[in-house]
Amino acid sequence: MKRASRKEVWLLLMVAGWLTACWPLLRHLAARAAVMEEFALQLLALGTAAALVWRAEAAARRAGEAGAWRAGDGWLAALAMLLYAVSRRFLPHTVSGLPAFAALLLAPGPWRRGRWPDQAVAGLVVLALPAMMMVELFFGYPLRVAAAAGAAGLLAAAGLPVAREGVVLAWEGVAVWVDAPCSGVRMLWSGLWLALLAGGLARLSWIRCALACGWALGVVVVCNAVRVMGLCLVEGGLLPAGPVFHAGLGALLFAGGAWLILSGVQRVARGGAAVAPVPGAAATPARAGAALRGLSVGAFLSACLLAVAMPCEPVRGATDLAKAFPGWPAVFEGCPLEPTPLDAREAAFNRAFPGRIARFDCGGRVVILRWVTRPTHRVHAAADCLRSTGWRIVPGALHVDPAGAWTTFTAVRENERMAVRERCAGRDGRTWPDVASWFWQA
Repeated sequence: MKRASRKEVWLLLMVAGWLTACWPLLRHLAARAAVMEEFALQLLALGTAAALVWRAEAAARRAGEAGAWRAGDGWLAALAMLLYAVSRRFLPHTVSGLPAFAALLLAPGPWRRGRWPDQAVAGLVVLALPAMMMVELFFGYPLRVAAAAGAAGLLAAAGLPVAREGVVLAWEGVAVWVDAPCSGVRMLWSGLWLALLAGGLARLSWIRCALACGWALGVVVVCNAVRVMGLCLVEGGLLPAGPVFHAGLGALLFAGGAWLILSGVQRVARGGAAVAPVPGAAATPARAGAALRGLSVGAFLSACLLAVAMPCEPVRGATDLAKAFPGWPAVFEGCPLEPTPLDAREAAFNRAFPGRIARFDCGGRVVILRWVTRPTHRVHAAADCLRSTGWRIVPGALHVDPAGAWTTFTAVRENERMAVRERCAGRDGRTWPDVASWFWQA
């Protein structure tokens, strides 16, 4: 009874230390999640992870193995917390938060399989992070290129001559732009969730679970390429146009992709036995085991204390922006620009922005200019910024003028509607129709 009580105290101390050290991270994630459309997906991922943990804990209780704590448990969690304490000064919250959640999963708990956390639970926790904007920025454009290349290959195999340049497909005088909503990021999220759920139920090993996720990635890329091919055929007049066909094609591909993912996970599971329950640790003298556990808890709490003591704001370069800044233009599309104050949200964002932001009135239109010296994840697409403040985004067609192409969309919130267009431009005259294209090509 005394030993169990000591273990509970240690666990409570570790939880308290983790919450204290990660409080700025948790506040940041809560602020991001509270206003994002993907909040329901994050709850789904966390709920699925909790269900898998409950299922594994119930099985362990029936086998009389619940509550096992190895003598060395806590050391890996302490190392992960140390990495979090150091990385939070150099990386954004969403990235530096990964070792923080790794520390939580490596700590003693029902989500562990012996020395390591359950791989499906770990993957679902990563999916639950409100990082869709960063995923779109870092992976959305490569997925769009893959979809465009796949669609071009399928159309060429069908005897339809298609020219591809980046994410633009040209055929029969019609240009089809594979924009950000066509990246397949949300479909990829769903595919990975399905693969992790099936892998967790089948108790796949880490390697086989990674194979299942890789299979899900391949299925999503192929399905997205078929979807883009369908859109090209619609634009070329070979398939019926309209929202009904578009939605039907998406639903059909989603259902087919889900079936392929589940079939693939089933084949992966057949290729090897499920992970067997991990036997208990080798016998360790009671005093030695208690000492090792106490030292590991002390190391974990020390790492948490270091995270609390170190500044949490990322360190940024000392670039002299004042000397590099060329000044704002005086006119936009022939209309004089009249400076206006930034609103409260824009001013708060500007304080941490690695460049400059200005707001102008242009004959009744609002023009927002952002200036940076290099590609950075701190430049978000306008659609993401508006979506995070409660606006619903309706994508529009690509707008082309003599200077280049623009992304267009309509933002809707209650009785308000805004027509928005956006592009990025370089000092050398090059332009990009969206932030992701600029980030990868500039």
